[in-house]
Amino acid sequence: MDVDTIESTKEETSNSFRNMTEFMSLVAFIALLLGCIGVASAVHIYVKEKIASVSILRCLGATAFEGTLIYLIQITMVGFAGSILGSLLGLVIQKFLPVLMKDFLPIEITASVSYAAILQGIVTGVIVSVLFSLLPLLGLRRVSPLNTLRTSADPVGISPDRIKWLVYFIIVVFLVAFGYIQLGQLKQAVIFTAGVGACFLALVGTANLLIKLAKRYFPSSWNYLYRQGFSNLFRPQNQTVTLIVCIGLGTSLISTLMIVQDMLIDKVTTSSAEGKPNMVLFDIQSSQKEAIAKLARDHNLPVIQQVPIVTMRIEEIRSITASKAKKDSNLNVPVRAFNSEIRSTFRDSLTSTEKVIRGKWVGHVKDTDHKIFVSLEKRYAERLNVRIGDEMTFNVQGALIPVVVGSFREVDWNNIQTNFRVVFPSGVLENAPQFHVLLTRLESPEQAAEFQQAVVLCFPNISIIDLNLVLGILDDLMAKLSFVIRFMAGISIVTGIIVLISSVLISKYQRMKENVLLRTLGASTKQILTITAMEYFFLGTLAGLTGIIISFIIGWGLAEYNFNTAFSPQLLPSLLLLLMVCAVTVLIGVLNSRSSLNSPPLEVLRKEG
Repeated sequence: MDVDTIESTKEETSNSFRNMTEFMSLVAFIALLLGCIGVASAVHIYVKEKIASVSILRCLGATAFEGTLIYLIQITMVGFAGSILGSLLGLVIQKFLPVLMKDFLPIEITASVSYAAILQGIVTGVIVSVLFSLLPLLGLRRVSPLNTLRTSADPVGISPDRIKWLVYFIIVVFLVAFGYIQLGQLKQAVIFTAGVGACFLALVGTANLLIKLAKRYFPSSWNYLYRQGFSNLFRPQNQTVTLIVCIGLGTSLISTLMIVQDMLIDKVTTSSAEGKPNMVLFDIQSSQKEAIAKLARDHNLPVIQQVPIVTMRIEEIRSITASKAKKDSNLNVPVRAFNSEIRSTFRDSLTSTEKVIRGKWVGHVKDTDHKIFVSLEKRYAERLNVRIGDEMTFNVQGALIPVVVGSFREVDWNNIQTNFRVVFPSGVLENAPQFHVLLTRLESPEQAAEFQQAVVLCFPNISIIDLNLVLGILDDLMAKLSFVIRFMAGISIVTGIIVLISSVLISKYQRMKENVLLRTLGASTKQILTITAMEYFFLGTLAGLTGIIISFIIGWGLAEYNFNTAFSPQLLPSLLLLLMVCAVTVLIGVLNSRSSLNSPPLEVLRKEG
């Protein structure tokens, strides 16, 4: 008896669809993280602007808790309103999804309002607004009534306290819970959250290292304006750590999304018909192998693969025969393993669609008196309940061949080429009864008809399968899959760019007073802007570069453990992203400074005082 379940059927379905599902979950998780960074950045700027107002409220008798609660209520209401607007926008986008997906899925999609999803979106938006605004808002508890008369060196400095660490703990729990909802596995949710935490710590460490190196190796020989901009990285009241963390984390999330998108699109492309064989010839006898290959080349067709196939049966597994397995079910050997024929092959190397995940690959046997190590496809090995080192005996047309299980392979069955459950090394089956399969590619129906006619005339025993129709449908399906991946990634990338801009806006008040003092001392607007541009150039370059390096590490992990594909990042998009991050950082930083430069110095000093 055999049983098929929904899960086992899903396991056999194309990896491209499974990967797209995981990609959608990843997009949602990254979108949430980008939103968290955006909320924290926006509230940080808002808190900077409200220090004077809180000081006045404290003078009028408000407690520190009341002053903080006033703005927490404001932000909660803003978050609630924003969540409702976001849900309405989602409903509008949903109306266009049936048009986007109608040719992609084999069912008709009808749009309906899911009140549970709307509620989940609103609740998530409010929780994000409150949680990630609490950290900067906690600084308002430290605002003194004396701030109405003078500005302290660090008016919102927050010393570590229990409330702050409690907020951090709640944030971690929230991210794990949201990750579990999206990914469906607690382990993956914890890993993603831990990865985000590791990125955060790496960026904090990078920022602190930059400050120490800038102090120690100060470039005293540089031009004055460049030295001034460089020294701003470690001067009092600098926000080097905050900016590098926000910019770097946003960059790493955007870069990760771009890397995963490229990986999946590349995998979708390699699974489709483009450049792949579209005609299979089989039942080729050994004496016909060279002749049929020559016939294909005479018709200007490539011989993509020519593979020998040997038919065999399993005779013994760990010295257990079919009769023993039937008598004793405790032997843990499935009886069905002995009932079916196996079509195996032999070769001295692996193909591009398989990799050894356990054991050691042995590609050649010099002498058949030595042990013969075979490689089994991992799921087939699981069905047989065999392990590395187990002995088996195969019956090849009456000849018994004892072997040892040497390795397990992971096979990508989606690719259009021959794949096998059992692979022998070369030097064993060359003289066994066998037939051959040839894979080629034809570019037009006329070419296909001409070649098939020639094969039938010269080799009437050879069977031909034309895959053009199947692969044409596959190409169309994969093109739509690629579009959906790009569409979803594009939304989050645009969101990430907006978050990057808001992160840089944090520094609006960082150098305002210093710029005014420089103007008072005679510095020109051009000189001040040059100093500012240099500072933000250093910040943007280091934060962006660190974020991209982190994204490469994350991308490798996702490729290896989630999407089961090769990790081959494209450097050009990463370089363009780095340039964009640097440009946005410098541009926003310079625009921030212009607001103080366009006002009379006395007016700005009064506001600062």
